[in-house]
Amino acid sequence: MDVYRIALFVHLLALIVAAGASAVMKLAAERRARSRTVAEMLEWHQTMGATARLFPICLAVFVLSGAFMLSRSTPGAWASAFVSAGLLGVVLLLASSAYLGISAKGLGRMLSALAERDSGAAPPRLVPPPLLAALPAVNTGIALAVAFDMVIKPASLVTALAIVGGGILIGAVGALAGRAKAASASVLTTPAG
Repeated sequence: MDVYRIALFVHLLALIVAAGASAVMKLAAERRARSRTVAEMLEWHQTMGATARLFPICLAVFVLSGAFMLSRSTPGAWASAFVSAGLLGVVLLLASSAYLGISAKGLGRMLSALAERDSGAAPPRLVPPPLLAALPAVNTGIALAVAFDMVIKPASLVTALAIVGGGILIGAVGALAGRAKAASASVLTTPAG
């Protein structure tokens, strides 16, 4: 049995688990936004919190399995552009996750306090700041850009970093477009008063 191939499988498995967790997060965020009661909103928020715990684990497994595979390749592999871009992606994803986690804890405390008062009450309308709203899509862009870098393995550091930058830009534009679409839809569905 080839240990390198097992490490490659573990590397890909971390990516698959992270993608699945990302899908659950997006579903839970949508369900949280459509909640009819504070208790329901809190339940979906807690689902997001439990799922979010997988991301740092996936990143650690991804880095460790990647490091093992690099240790089995050519001596200069750590200096490769795709490795530098991948490590930058991991740092950006960890920083973003920390920011999202801190914000989510504050929201969780607020929802818990509201649920203690009246769990059947209508939930608050959540309007996150633009950065907070954009980060999940930006994270997806970073992850896809790093995966692209890993596959094509650009020789140039500038190219590898430009790909990550492109992923950030595409994620941010997608988030802003989604936010604008949601805002226009809410204007159209708001009853005249």
